[in-house]
Amino acid sequence: MVNTLIKNPQNVCSSTNAIVDSDLFYRSLFEYNPDMVFYLDIHGIIAKANGAFSETLGYTQEEIRLSPLEQLLPVSEISIYKETFKKVIAGETQYAYTTVLHKNGNTIDISLDMIPAISENKVIGIFVIAKDMTNIKRSAIRLAESELKFSSIVEEALIGVYIVQEDGKVSYGNKKFYEIVGITDSRTEVYFRDYVHPEDRPNLDSLGKILINSEKGITHAFRIVKKDGSVLHIESHAANVYLQNKLHVVGSLQDITERKEAEELNEYLAYHDFLTDLPNQRSFYKKMEHALISSKTLQQKLTVMFLDLDRFKYVNDTLGHSIGDKLLKKVSERLNMYLRDDDVLARIGGDEFVALLPNTGNTNQVVEYAQTIIESLEEPFHIENYELFITASIGISTFPYDGEDAETLIKHADSALYKAKAKGKNTYQIFTSSMNIEAYKLFALESDLRKALELNQLELYYQPQYSVGTQQIIGAEALIRWNHPEWGLVSPGEFIPIAEETGMIIEIGKWIKETACFQNKAWQDAGLPAIPISINLSAHRFLQKDLLENIKDILAKTKLDPKYLQVEIVETSLLENEKVVFSILDELRKIGIKIFMDDFGTGYSSLSSLKRFKKRIDTLKIDQSFINKLSRTNVDGSNFFTKTIIELAHHLEMDVVAEGVETTEQLEILKEYNCNHIQGYLFSKPIPADEFAALLKYGRF
Repeated sequence: MVNTLIKNPQNVCSSTNAIVDSDLFYRSLFEYNPDMVFYLDIHGIIAKANGAFSETLGYTQEEIRLSPLEQLLPVSEISIYKETFKKVIAGETQYAYTTVLHKNGNTIDISLDMIPAISENKVIGIFVIAKDMTNIKRSAIRLAESELKFSSIVEEALIGVYIVQEDGKVSYGNKKFYEIVGITDSRTEVYFRDYVHPEDRPNLDSLGKILINSEKGITHAFRIVKKDGSVLHIESHAANVYLQNKLHVVGSLQDITERKEAEELNEYLAYHDFLTDLPNQRSFYKKMEHALISSKTLQQKLTVMFLDLDRFKYVNDTLGHSIGDKLLKKVSERLNMYLRDDDVLARIGGDEFVALLPNTGNTNQVVEYAQTIIESLEEPFHIENYELFITASIGISTFPYDGEDAETLIKHADSALYKAKAKGKNTYQIFTSSMNIEAYKLFALESDLRKALELNQLELYYQPQYSVGTQQIIGAEALIRWNHPEWGLVSPGEFIPIAEETGMIIEIGKWIKETACFQNKAWQDAGLPAIPISINLSAHRFLQKDLLENIKDILAKTKLDPKYLQVEIVETSLLENEKVVFSILDELRKIGIKIFMDDFGTGYSSLSSLKRFKKRIDTLKIDQSFINKLSRTNVDGSNFFTKTIIELAHHLEMDVVAEGVETTEQLEILKEYNCNHIQGYLFSKPIPADEFAALLKYGRF
């Protein structure tokens, strides 16, 4: 790079010296100008340069003075410079943009204002004002890059960006903005307010006034009506800016429709049951609190009905949860048909519903309503290919008599519900204060039942079955009892429903089978007569996949011959789960276990349905409700039905056991009807194992 410029003093003309000596020239044009200012003679020689020239290019005054300017230019710039120089010498002022070389070899971008120096109508040289454009160029590049980045980011942004003029016209919108409002052509004239939902415009106008006087932006939500009429929920942030001294609004739009819908759905699900669309427990309590305040203020009664579907678990266990869910939906729809406008029906879990009845009148009105609900469920529900029958039990409590707060009223309605179920289900029960004790007992039993097996509180009692002809013991039924430390001997009627509800019936059922088999084998090993012991299997247990394996394992473990174990199952279980149950019965009979149909006559089967059980049922047990009405004076009533059942059973090659025989008259009638076996208090009540052993040793009645 050039370090020392070649000087050429011979080319300096006399007119140049005249200009250089001018004091005014130095002061005004050279020394005080922040830009580089220098004078070229007609040959392009630098006659004079100011201090800024030296500072900018790094040369001393001695190095610059009387040097040609083109020696400071890159080769690529010289030809252009020469053309420009000729035009100025010809008397034309020129503006040029070029590059000069710094003394250190770096290039510097400069702009040149080249003005002809004229004296006596003759160009005697050139005044040059040179401006360092390096920083300006860099700034311009950065600005261009920044604008490119901004344009790229904004145009590809996932949110809408817009600028609105004072008159509401959109002066700029990115692609997403036009997509949100539903316009395909960005050249379309858009007035922002036209796309705001009419209901939201007043609020937007108010926010606009606040925005004018605010130094900060405002985030707000509103709705936009798209060009096609669809509505979007929008979240926007807007702020004031001044462009060319005019007020504008710069803002962003984000489509939050999906988020809004999700929030609304979450809000709905928080207070509604997802299956039936009824209010859920949380919603019910809120509605009940409001209803109680109203009832207290207006001094009106308020009724709570706690409703539980009877035997719903059997539907789930037999047909699956899909059918069960559809049944729940159908039930809720039917119950809703009988509600008044102000009544509230909620599903609070499983097959439990609760109804809130404000401004109820007297007890008769409440009872009538409960009966209506029970009757409404009598019609069958048709789901897929099934015709399903379901009943309900209802517990009732009333404000202010049975409680003054939601928790107490629901608790008392629940207690009444337990009582309704204990009465035989498919009925209602109004709460009474005595139920508090019963409710406490139920709670205690449920809690203590989990420890009953561990603490050896369960015990099997045995009720003998006798041959009608010989009156010898031909078998026995094992019946469970619970020796509770507080409540004494608890019957299975009290705790078996609890065991079924809590799922403990599986564990208890296994204990019954093991205990009965071990005991029977022990009696045989002690030399007592070998007789079969029958055990009851719940419908729920009968559907367990491991039932067969469990029974086989127990027989192997106790070394009891299978012919000494009998299984009793109620007829309703047979009819509800026919295909599954029949396959299990066949497997049980294959290994030598006999099957009893228990409580025949209490279900909804007809006598003709017995033929489907031929070769699967060994013995039919007639329910005691038929037996206790037998008499010499009622031959056309219970006597007729009992005789018909016995004859039909024998025709189907089944034995018959009459349950609940308590009088000699009943025994004599059963003999006449050729009943095979009898069981009841006339012979023996259920007794503990040691007492039964003594009875078995004697062997006769």
